[in-house]
Amino acid sequence: MAAQDSGPMVLTPGMVLGKTEPIFGDEMSSWPQDPADVPMAMWDSGVFITELINLHLSPKKIQITKLGEREQEDFNANPEALLAIVTVPPQLQEGTYRGTQLALTKMYELVESNYKSYMDAANFEPTVPTPLPVEKKREFFSFTCPNLDDPSADNFPPHLNLAANRDWSKIAESSKDNVDSNQNAYLKPTDLFNKMRVAQLAQLLPALIPDTIIGRRAARIGQGLADAKFGAMGRPDSGNTIRDVEEYQRKQRGKKHWFQRNDIFNLPNVGDLQDWYSDERFAQQFFTGTNPTTIEPASDFWIQHFLSASQPEDKKMVVKIEMLSQTARGSLYMQDYSYFREAAEIAPSEVISCEYEYVEEGKKVKGTRYGVAAVCLFHLDEGTGRLAPLAIVCDWRGSAENSVTIYNQEPPLSTSDQAVDWPWRYAKTCVQTSDWLRHEVTVHLTNTHLIEEATIVGAQRSFPDTHMVFQLLYPHWQKTLALNAAARATLVPHVINELLPFTKEQSTRFTLHAFNSFDFKGRYAPEDLRRRGFTPSTLNQPRSRNYAWARCIHSMWGKIRRYVAGMLDLAYPAPDADQKVVADNYVRDWFEIMQKDPSFTGDGGAGLKSFPTIHTLDQLIDAVTMCIHLASPQHTSINYLQNYYQAFVINKPPCLYTPPPTSLAQLKLVREPQLVLALPINHPKEWLLASHISYLLSFKPGDKESLIAYACSKYQVYMAKRREESPHAPEIAQIARQFYDDLRASEEEFKKYGQDTFDAGVITYDVLSPSWNAVSILI
Repeated sequence: MAAQDSGPMVLTPGMVLGKTEPIFGDEMSSWPQDPADVPMAMWDSGVFITELINLHLSPKKIQITKLGEREQEDFNANPEALLAIVTVPPQLQEGTYRGTQLALTKMYELVESNYKSYMDAANFEPTVPTPLPVEKKREFFSFTCPNLDDPSADNFPPHLNLAANRDWSKIAESSKDNVDSNQNAYLKPTDLFNKMRVAQLAQLLPALIPDTIIGRRAARIGQGLADAKFGAMGRPDSGNTIRDVEEYQRKQRGKKHWFQRNDIFNLPNVGDLQDWYSDERFAQQFFTGTNPTTIEPASDFWIQHFLSASQPEDKKMVVKIEMLSQTARGSLYMQDYSYFREAAEIAPSEVISCEYEYVEEGKKVKGTRYGVAAVCLFHLDEGTGRLAPLAIVCDWRGSAENSVTIYNQEPPLSTSDQAVDWPWRYAKTCVQTSDWLRHEVTVHLTNTHLIEEATIVGAQRSFPDTHMVFQLLYPHWQKTLALNAAARATLVPHVINELLPFTKEQSTRFTLHAFNSFDFKGRYAPEDLRRRGFTPSTLNQPRSRNYAWARCIHSMWGKIRRYVAGMLDLAYPAPDADQKVVADNYVRDWFEIMQKDPSFTGDGGAGLKSFPTIHTLDQLIDAVTMCIHLASPQHTSINYLQNYYQAFVINKPPCLYTPPPTSLAQLKLVREPQLVLALPINHPKEWLLASHISYLLSFKPGDKESLIAYACSKYQVYMAKRREESPHAPEIAQIARQFYDDLRASEEEFKKYGQDTFDAGVITYDVLSPSWNAVSILI
């Protein structure tokens, strides 16, 4: 097992991205004489913006009256239609890897800030909300409706329609007695969207990704700053062997600079481990990596497949699988991505692929990105809790005859021998590639961001601001609508989709499939764990000791639910609490709106059929707990470790660059050169995007934005209230204090769970520490 030079790596968002601080002691503690020696972690906004002006890239207002009739209709129905109308400026011809990384970081910061300003000015997500009755909020908050027949539609699952349902000026006029005179002038959100150049700024991001990424040459948009003292950085993707990219990043770790920078080049990642490629590291990532949410019991179908798809040389492993299926059936687990083609509406025999363009020697050339729908069978040792991969289908194409299945060695190879077992390493790469897609598009984007947005819009359409349910949910919506809108405009179309092996249409269908398949009640943490073979009552047994995520997330669910139950008990007191819930028309409106099909008329719902029909207090408590769970611990746990596990792109690549083998004989011929060709090695743009998306999404939450800070604030506010001001003030203060105490106790509880894992001496899992657990989806 690889050792760390300075003790175990503690995986928290604070480790993932911290502040850039000067080095004192023996190092220089004053600004260098030569400004070229200053390693910039972030460019100055003013310098960056003036360079945009100099390059004629500053966003301009669009004359809506000059749009075609259909374009005007689309824009008035949903201003995000401008994203399909705005012309993307020409790409920069060339740039350094480092300079492009800095430019993308700054540009996304500006885009995100612009969306936040728009959401504030348009009163969708204001700093201080304008009080509106529910009837008026319904005129303002509405859902979009996907339309695959309309090329201008964004075709994301139902989300906030930035055009609203009515002219905002009319809403303001009818509610003027409730409106603060200091509020912004009331414009239709569509007009405001255009005046603020929201879409136009968003479309600048792809223009900053140069056609050619060079090593050490000054380019426009300030790319010359890439040669600051902490390096031109070269190209981390460059090399002929896997060792080349390993050595690149290890050299970056060893560099000493005037600033102790914390950025994409020197932050620790899994590639620092000598055995990052091993079976142990591979398997453990499904317990404590970026996607610990989808491992599940192996089905009868897949067990039978792995028993029957073997070759004579696989006899030992097949005997082991058969023995386990008969004597320890509950110890067989799987990661099953075989549904990918069905979800994207790709024929079973069709290769998952899409074409893209890149520049080679000054000429545009077409390349192809490939995807796979892998299946991996695991054995969970009941005594040690260690997970081990047994066999892999590299790409399920509808039948065993059309798919390639490979088996691990039995007994297992040593770690050093695993390093050169190239066919097996290729198969594990297929699993990681499949998991990248499932994690980014389904587990992360859809199951947290998009589902949470649906609950936000649904709640805004259902509850008055004073309702207890609204008051419980609102603090967990900070920034989410603005962030999601920015992601729909930039990160998804210009980063995620540029890495996927899908066409735009296939990507849309895949995302809609994920949304429509989401089981709201089935994803309640206790039920989800039970369904996936980890009954909550067994989480402290040896078999679960390495599944630190499950232990932490189940504990967090209980603590949040206890808090929600305490608060809702005040709103729906016994003995007839259930009857009070049934009689609450706002609650009924909420679940009906969440379940209702989306509509082009503006009065549709989220179309989330699995949202519960709420007839009891317990059902309401669970639904509210789930909304907070998705926004806080669930998103924290699957977001903030991306930089550690995915910035070293070959650990979990988004796609492959050569066609996957179509026969076992082809797979058996794979050696290091074939694996290198399949990986994003020597693909600088794709490596940059894949590593940078992980970096951008791993900015740590601040102390003021943590769940425990929320609990503390709630306590302090209500502790100071008199009962005359708020009839339940003492009770709310006590409930908040209990929540704070529960979260505070998590510090040691979760640290213990992290230390129980077999690799705690090298990596300690602590991402859900209350110090880092964000109060909402903040990034």
